[in-house]
Formats: sequence, structure tokens, C-alpha cells
Amino acid sequence: MTIAQQGAPRRRPGRGPLDPNPVAYIFYPLLILAVLGPLSWALFGGFKNANELFTYPPTIWPRSPTLQNFFDLFQRLGFGNYIWNTVIVSFFTVLFTLFFGGLAAYALSRWDFRYKNVLLVALLGLQLIPSTVNIVPYYMIMNQLGLLNTHAALVIIYTATHIPITVWVLKGFFDTVPRSLDEAAAIDGCSKWRTYWSIIMPLSLPGLSVAGFLIFVSAWSEFLVPLVIASNKDVAVASVGLFTFFGPDSSMSYPALLAATLVTVIPVVIGYFFAQRYIVSGLTAFAEK
Repeated sequence: MTIAQQGAPRRRPGRGPLDPNPVAYIFYPLLILAVLGPLSWALFGGFKNANELFTYPPTIWPRSPTLQNFFDLFQRLGFGNYIWNTVIVSFFTVLFTLFFGGLAAYALSRWDFRYKNVLLVALLGLQLIPSTVNIVPYYMIMNQLGLLNTHAALVIIYTATHIPITVWVLKGFFDTVPRSLDEAAAIDGCSKWRTYWSIIMPLSLPGLSVAGFLIFVSAWSEFLVPLVIASNKDVAVASVGLFTFFGPDSSMSYPALLAATLVTVIPVVIGYFFAQRYIVSGLTAFAEK
């Protein structure tokens, strides 16, 4: 070691741009309290009676837990019908969107043609149009087709609105699958459909899980479209059912409302846990790109 090197002052290792700031840890408990406090009060409120729900100071955990709110929700208020309608609409929306969107994404991934990029940008631009702009056209079209207050109307609208983002998500995953697999399958005598169904689809399960979960959450939580297109009680979905708690003719019951909110959230959480492994790997694949 030279004399110049011995006399040179040592630099203290600085904090990189991606290193966590220790000061930020002070605000994490406050942020957790601000988010989880009201949320916990709302979720556990479904297990409280009306008197305990509005006691001061408020309690998070119910002192005398009760399931009567849930019994009233399904027996007296018939909320189970709203949940069943939402399950039907969400299931067929995910099924049809992945089917048609997957075929379109596979075609855009494997074949090059004129204005291909223009078509992709146009599909992406369709996602920028807010759903409120299309409410009147939706209503007029479904009225002409005689599909108002039907599950089919919601499935058609949801499928059409979710295909663009599905094409973008699945195309990105199909692009990662080598085209040599398509060529090998063709040599073995597989048709295009057999290649897509038996080879490409199994290899793209992370992408299908990500797209399917995004479609499911969007279809499950949509409110404005079903309120206008299918507001009849026999076909109304859960979001419209929650809205009925605030109607002028309804007897407002906050414990029942919180119980209905908890029942509405549970299927989304269950769906995430079932597809968690594929969703995480799919999002990680996106990050690596």
C-alpha cells in the first residue's frame, strides 16, 4: 500500500437509491394503524349487535360475538341470491374472456401482419375509456336485444370490456414461449388448435392466472353497469345488493351491512389463495421482463 493510499480518507458507505430509509420505519406503524384500524372495525362489525357497534370508545373485537347478522342477511334479506348471481356472472366472464382473449393473444404473438402494432395500441387505448361513457350505449344495445335484466347482458359487456387487457397480458406470456415448440408440434402432426390447447396453454398458466384473477376481481366488484343493466332483484349482483341497504325503502342495519361486506369480500380472498402460486410467479415474470 502506498503512502498516498494510507493518507487518503476513507469514505463512509453511502445509502443507495434503493436502500430503505430508516426514518420511514417511524411512519409504518402509523400507516398500519390508519389502514387496518377502520378496516378491522368494519370487518368485525358484522359479529356485533347494533348497540355495541356504536359504543364509545369503539371496540375492534366484539365483546359478545353473534352470527345473527349473517342469519338475517341470508334468511330475511335474501343476500345469498345476490352472491349466487355474482358467482354466475363472474365465472362465465372469466371463462369467455380467457377463451376469446387467449385466441387473439396467441394469434398476435405468433403471426406478423400489417398494422399489428397499431391494433395492439388501439386495444390498449380502449382501456382508457371510462365505463361511465358507455352506459347509455350498453343500455340501448341490450334493450334492442331484449337482454335487459339478464345474466347474459352482464357477461357480454364484461367479456367485451376485459378482452383488451387480457390480450396484452397473455400476449406477453405467449411471447416467452419459444416458437420452436410450435414447429416441433407441427412436425408431430398437431394442428394449430392442438398446439395452442395442449402446449401453449399449460406453459402459460401463470399468465392465465394473473389475467383470470384480474378479470374476476373486476367483474365481482363492478357496480355501475349492473345497476343500470340488471337491477332486478332476481338477477342483481352483490354490489347492487349492498347498494340496496341505502335505499329509501330499506331499513338501514349497519351490522347487516358490515356482514354483507365481509361475505362479499371472502370469495375474492379465497380465489387469491387458490391462485396465489401462479399469480406471484406470473407477476414475477412481468418484473423480469
